[in-house]
Amino acid sequence: MYRMKKKIINGSLNVLTGVTVLGSLFPLYWLISTSMKSKAEAFALPPKWLFVPNFGSYLELLKNEAFLGSLKNSLVIAVCTTVFALIFGVMAGYALARNNSKSGNVMGIAIILARMIPPMGIIIPFFIIFNYFSLTDHYTSIVLIYLTTVLPFVTWLMMGFFQGVPVELEEAALIDGCNRVGTFLRICLPVVTPGIATCAMFAFMMSWNEYFYAVIMTGNNTKTASIYIQSFVNSSGTNWGALCAASVMVILPILIFTIFCQKSLVRGLMGGAVKG
Repeated sequence: MYRMKKKIINGSLNVLTGVTVLGSLFPLYWLISTSMKSKAEAFALPPKWLFVPNFGSYLELLKNEAFLGSLKNSLVIAVCTTVFALIFGVMAGYALARNNSKSGNVMGIAIILARMIPPMGIIIPFFIIFNYFSLTDHYTSIVLIYLTTVLPFVTWLMMGFFQGVPVELEEAALIDGCNRVGTFLRICLPVVTPGIATCAMFAFMMSWNEYFYAVIMTGNNTKTASIYIQSFVNSSGTNWGALCAASVMVILPILIFTIFCQKSLVRGLMGGAVKG
């Protein structure tokens, strides 16, 4: 009787999980299928579930130099933001994890408070400053303003990873003659590699998908893909095929990266939950 009840419960949970997964994946299916439909098929009622794929929208985008340029801008900005966030965030996270003084706690609180400030609260002073130094529509200004969001997140996440590293490992390395920098590079960093990979992924995703700062700070030379996509919606109508195809091309790098790094991501998140 107990085994039968357990099987029923497990079966029900599996069915519920399957329905939930299918429901969450349906918007992605609709996006991909619409990008491969003709205009008539995209607006057909009832919807056409079976159709001959048409890749005309993708070929059109591959010939669109402006869209390809926006993808390049997004890549440059996201990579630069991720690299700088990791360099400073890893070191700051280590310092906060090993600093148990009141000043360290105050600095940690100040960092997280900076992360909680609404974007509207800092965009105006940043715009005035960058405009004064003629840095609007420039990679430097966009990367710096993205760091105000990404860097505190990486710092706090890395602090959790470093707190999961036993202090005894560093003490043993110091006794063996390794200095503080060598201990950090040779002992701590290899241990928190999954955490660094997790932070890199989230930092890249946050920078790649960001819209609010980009719509204000970018211009013709630095327009990102998330901003360029809205050009497919104009007064003459919406080009649904190109809009969906562009959206698929924007989310594809993140989707592929997430699939291949799934194990490292889960391991990193579990490690970040451990506090020393």
